[in-house]
Order: sequence, then structure tokens, then C-alpha cells
Amino acid sequence: MIRMIGWDIGGANVKAARILFTDGRAENGRTVRRYFELWNNSGGLHPLLREIYSDLGPADAMVVTMTGELCDAFDDRAEGVASIIDAVRETAPEIPLYAVDLEGRLIRLDGSAVELLTLAPTNWIAEALVLACLQPDCLLVDIGSTTTDLIPIVGGRIAAQGKRDIERLARGELIYTGALRTSVAAIASRIPIHGTICRIAAEYFAISADVHLVLGRLAPEDYTCATPDGREKTKGGALRRLARVACEDSRHLTAGELHAMAAYIAEQQIQQITEGMFQVLSRIEIGLHLPVVPVGIGAFLGEACARRLNLPACDPPALTECGSVALSPCAAAAYLLGEMLSRG
Repeated sequence: MIRMIGWDIGGANVKAARILFTDGRAENGRTVRRYFELWNNSGGLHPLLREIYSDLGPADAMVVTMTGELCDAFDDRAEGVASIIDAVRETAPEIPLYAVDLEGRLIRLDGSAVELLTLAPTNWIAEALVLACLQPDCLLVDIGSTTTDLIPIVGGRIAAQGKRDIERLARGELIYTGALRTSVAAIASRIPIHGTICRIAAEYFAISADVHLVLGRLAPEDYTCATPDGREKTKGGALRRLARVACEDSRHLTAGELHAMAAYIAEQQIQQITEGMFQVLSRIEIGLHLPVVPVGIGAFLGEACARRLNLPACDPPALTECGSVALSPCAAAAYLLGEMLSRG
């Protein structure tokens, strides 16, 4: 038996998966997700990783993917990559540490020289590589708290054109919109209210989590990020924050009006993602026939977009035989490393 831990270190979330392999088969495991504002407390990353490692249990090897190197706690991305790798290595310095690079390779971080910028952002690559083996023709739609990844897979190979974030943004494969942390002002500039189209305040008054909580698409316990006003994560609190988007108080707008506002904003977000899907799929001959695999906290948005394109939406595959670990970047990284080490 070998025990793998995969880490996915983002700017707002730390996710980890521990998978147990027996005779080369991923038998069972578990995942952990913690909200953590890396941009506010980069020095707190290592203690958090130690806490998660203690919770998950020991491992024989670890692998890291990341997107948190971009956050403005660091002077540049290379500093961010180095800082994150150091924090992960210090969590269990006695065991081997690997990273996924932009080519999809597992690189042993043993002190040898490595080009830091080839190690990030790579969480989407790990996830797509595993899915390509399990479902060789599909569109991976991973909608997290902050971003959306649109990764086409054709013939068992990743068909994405971009690797670095700037390339992926230009090609529609990365969209900066997510189910929790996206400011409403980044989704819509106007809303229908009282029979008119009203401009909104370009302030950090409400976020996508407020929209989807009001609409019942997220439960309060799914609202894992901080609220814009630092107050309660309830439907009432979300309605109050949404009213401020129109520079109003919630007592001066009816619940029906605020619900309609939330529905319109959600529609605009679905349209953003659907347009990205059109852009990505238009490059592929069979693009508008590919099934969609929606994953992440915003999988419900991916399902809605698939319906707009009249494409089937498939459940993401489980990575362990007992079904305890579903597809995610940290689990995919652990799965890839476990397979590699099982083969010797």
C-alpha cells in the first residue's frame, strides 16, 4: 500500500486529497477544503498545511499544484511558486515532494534546478489528464469559487490551446468568474428594476455567492468565503448586500424584486460561461457534440450552460474504487502520482 497526498494551493482556498493505492489500484481516500486568504496571510500557509496534513494522516509522497502564486502577497509569480513549494515541503520534509508542470509531467522537487514558472498554474492540467483517461471525448467545465476552466478533451488528449493563464484567458479556456467570490459588478453593469434598466454601483457590495444563495442554488454552508460586509451568510444577509448593488436598502425593495435581480445576474454569469464554451468548442470539429463534465462548487452553473448548448452533462468520475474521492485538481494530482509510483 502507498499513500499519496495531493495539494491544490489557491489564493482563496487550500484543497488536499489523500488516496490509498493497493497493488496499483486507488482504493479509497478523502479530501479536505479550507478557505484561506493567501493574499492576506501568506505566513499562515505552512501552519494550515500542517493542520490539514495531521487531519488527513501520513503519506509516502506528496504532489502540489497551485494557482495562488498569482496573488499580490508576492512581488511576482516566481516568488509565489517558491513560497508555496517551501510551505508544502516543510509540512512533511522527510517524504518526497513532486509538482505538476505545464507539460503535465510530475517533477521531483529534490533540490535540483527547476524553472519555477513551469510549475504554475497547473491544477487544471492534472484534472484534465485524469479525465482524458476516463472519458476521452468531453468538455471539462470546472467552476470554482473564483474562476472557470473550460478544457476540451478529444481522443483521450487535452485539446486546450493555452497553457499559461494569459494564453488561456485569450482563448476562452479561463474565465474569471466563479460561484462564490466574483463581484456582482464584474458580472453585470446594469439590472432590470421597476421596469427600467438601472446602472449598478461598481463597488464590492455583493458577490456571486449572495446571488446563488438567494436563488437556492447554494446552501449557507457552501458560502465558504468571506462576505463583502463581514456579516451573516444567510438569505437575509445576501438580500441586504444585493440591495446595495442598486444603492438601496433591502427594506425599500421587495423580496420579489431582489430575487429578480439575483436571477438576472445569474443569467448574465451563465451567458459569460456559455460564450466561453462556444469559443472553445468552435475550434473543434465535433465540439458541439461533446458531453460536458461539470465539476467544482459551481457545477450547477456548468450544467445550466450545457443545457443552453443542448449538450449532455455527465457526472464526474470517482477516482477511487469505493467512490469516496471525486474528480478535483488535488485528487487528480494524487491519483497521477500514485499511478506513477505504483508502476515503479
